[in-house]
Amino acid sequence: MYSLVDQLLNKSKEAFTMSIELYNKPTIRYRVEGFSMFICNAWELMLKAHLIKISGESSIYFPNHPERTLALSDCIKKIFTNDKDPLRINLEKIIELRNTSTHFITEEYEMVYVPLFQACVLNYNDKMLEFHNIDTGIRIYCRTT
Repeated sequence: MYSLVDQLLNKSKEAFTMSIELYNKPTIRYRVEGFSMFICNAWELMLKAHLIKISGESSIYFPNHPERTLALSDCIKKIFTNDKDPLRINLEKIIELRNTSTHFITEEYEMVYVPLFQACVLNYNDKMLEFHNIDTGIRIYCRTT
């Protein structure tokens, strides 16, 4: 039986792969939105696994609502406490894009998002390696055209 941390990390890696694969499909017009949704999911699951490892399983639940787990933005604030950290700023921009995509329409300014997405992918790999000793083997890249 897999531990909760293992389950979270396996799902995180799947969401990460989905984000890259979806973004690299040129026939899909919902790529920016799809990437932002899956990459946010990947980060959230990975950060929850990290919180469990450093602070125990109860650390991923709201104290007043033990049936609800923290949102990605809550995990980010707990782990990346410097609100000027470029990694945190990058993630917050992608969360904003995801929220807009979920609740309204995102303008297709794909070239604006490419550097943001590339940084997010590289940061994800760095933190998976640092926090969980997992190299996601970035041989996949975000399209630039």
